[in-house]
Amino acid sequence: FELNVRPQKIAGNGLLNMRAELRATWSRCQEVARRMDCEVVSIGILPTVQNVMLNPQNMSPLKRYAALNRQVLLMRGGTPLTLKIDGLDSLHTTHNDLMLESAATSIQVHLKVGQSESVRFYNSSLIASALTTAMAANAPLLFGRRLWDDSRIPLFEQAVDTGGKFPRVSFGRGYVRHSLLELFERNLSDHRILLPAELDQGPARMPYVRMHNGTIWNWNRPLIGFEPDGTPHLRIEHRPMSASPSSADLFADVAFYLGLVHHLAGLQDPPENRLPFEVAKENFYAAAKASLSASITWIDGRQHCISELVRDRVLPVAMEQLVHCEVSSELIEQAEAVLRGRLDRHQNGAIWQRRKFDAYSGDAVRLLREYIQRQNSQQPVCEWN
Repeated sequence: FELNVRPQKIAGNGLLNMRAELRATWSRCQEVARRMDCEVVSIGILPTVQNVMLNPQNMSPLKRYAALNRQVLLMRGGTPLTLKIDGLDSLHTTHNDLMLESAATSIQVHLKVGQSESVRFYNSSLIASALTTAMAANAPLLFGRRLWDDSRIPLFEQAVDTGGKFPRVSFGRGYVRHSLLELFERNLSDHRILLPAELDQGPARMPYVRMHNGTIWNWNRPLIGFEPDGTPHLRIEHRPMSASPSSADLFADVAFYLGLVHHLAGLQDPPENRLPFEVAKENFYAAAKASLSASITWIDGRQHCISELVRDRVLPVAMEQLVHCEVSSELIEQAEAVLRGRLDRHQNGAIWQRRKFDAYSGDAVRLLREYIQRQNSQQPVCEWN
């Protein structure tokens, strides 16, 4: 299930208010779940999920999901989806419906930006994705196989493959040059309409543009929203970060993205002029595979190990940018401590899970029980032994 929070200003106590609201909602979810003799867990991929569980009988009754499932299979001519992921182990399998998608869980950060600055923030979000993915990776296991540190990335990309020329989930096809309108035009030219429907809203609300855009799930995508008075606005949705081991980890990841994207977007020499799009794309998939141990090419043109790059160069400027954005000093200090702890101990959610999986000889149930216990302690994952 998905939890949402009310939008907040980045400045001041906005992120602290958001954290308090999310924690309160999470506590209510825990109470309801326990009355049903269940537990809730925030994790990139549930290590105990089995392929047989992912079937239409277990699908949410919302009509949207049934329609998506029907249309994706229709576009594929009824041929099964193929899932192929090679990591420490290999997973090659087929699936007859869209339910593979439900195994992947993420943090989705919506950043509202002005039209004049939207190009810089979108391109900067693309470049930042390698680092945010590596820091937040928390999905190393699927169907008992040790795959990528963030196996959500290949899983989601392959789970909604419609067989078209361009995938509906991808890193994208290039930087934006003049306007985010380029992305909406690209969506229209590259992708068939997935959910044909007649909508009641008038053209001022752009219902068809928004509906079509909502069926293309690139890791960074533009969104059109509206203020209470009906004025439209632009948001950038940053989607590549895995669901977190704790609320402390979650808001450290959110803070890291916000600080990093503001830093990159504010550089006098745009980083997209220095880092070719294809290199940014290679960085992203390298980070999804090996997270903190990945080697990438940064905007200085040099190769770096991600953990060293973030610790020595990126984390300080990202945190400094949060100060410039007038983010609460309490949240900045807590986020920096969590992020630096991961780097110093070389442990994010993915690395902890894999270590425990190996220590428990592949016992995913035992792994998950300990994970939930530690998640409920509210300690960040860098402090889990």
